[in-house]
Amino acid sequence: MAANDLRALVAYRGLLRGFVQRDLTVKYKGSLLGVAWSLLHPLVMVAVYTLAFRYVVRVPIERFPLFLLSGLLPWMYFASALSAATSSIADNGTLVRKVAFPRAVLPLAAVASALVQFALMYTVLVPTALIMGAGLSFAWVALLPVVVLQTAFTAGLGLLLATAYVFVRDARHLLDVALQVWFWLTPIIYAASLAPANLRRWLQFNPMLHFVTAYQDIVTKHAVPSLATFALLAVLAAVSLATGWTVFGRAQKRFAEYV
Repeated sequence: MAANDLRALVAYRGLLRGFVQRDLTVKYKGSLLGVAWSLLHPLVMVAVYTLAFRYVVRVPIERFPLFLLSGLLPWMYFASALSAATSSIADNGTLVRKVAFPRAVLPLAAVASALVQFALMYTVLVPTALIMGAGLSFAWVALLPVVVLQTAFTAGLGLLLATAYVFVRDARHLLDVALQVWFWLTPIIYAASLAPANLRRWLQFNPMLHFVTAYQDIVTKHAVPSLATFALLAVLAAVSLATGWTVFGRAQKRFAEYV
C-alpha cells in the first residue's frame, strides 16, 4: 500500500477503534462472567497442562505453571488474532462492497481486539508470579517492546492471511491445521533446551520461538532479552509487516469482486 493508504488509515483510526469496541462487545454480550472469561480460560488451560506435563509426563521445569503461562498467553494472543484477521475481510463483505474506507482497518482491528484481550489475560501473571515465589522485577518493563514487536509481526501475517482467504477459502482450514502444528513446534509446554540438539537447530527457524522465549525469560528468569534478540524480533516484525502491507495493498482493489 502506498503512503496515501497509510495516511488514510491514520485518518480512519476512529473507525478502527469502533471495530475493536464492537468486537469486544459482541464477544462478551450476554455473558454472565464477561471479561472474567479472559482470565479463567488461560488459568483452566494451565491447570490441565500442568497436571499432564508436570505430574504425569514430569517435564523438569522449575515453577512450571508460571513458565507455561508466560508462553501460553502470547501464543493465545497470536493464534486468536490470526484467526480473526484471516476472516475479517470476507466476513464483512457488505461493508467492503458498499462503504469506502481503508480495508486494512478490518484485519488490524481484529489484531487490536485480540491485543486488548491479551492485556487483560496477562494480568493473571502478577499474582501467579507472587504465589509461586518468583516475584516481580524491573525486567518486566521489557515486556512492552516485546508485545509491540509481536503485534507488528502478527499484524503482517494477519494482512497476508486476510488477503489469501478472500481468494482461497481453504486458507482458514489450512490455518487451523498450521496453528495446531505450530503450537507444538513452539517451546510453550517444554523448554527449547530440552529438545534434542538436531531438532533444536530447526526450531530456531520458528519465529514464535524467539517471541515466546523472550516472554519466558523476562517473567521466569527476570532476564531482559539481549540487543541481538531484540534486533531479531525487530527484523521478524518488519519483514512480516512490510510483506503483509504490500500484498494486501496490491490485492485490495479486487476484494469487492470476491466477497
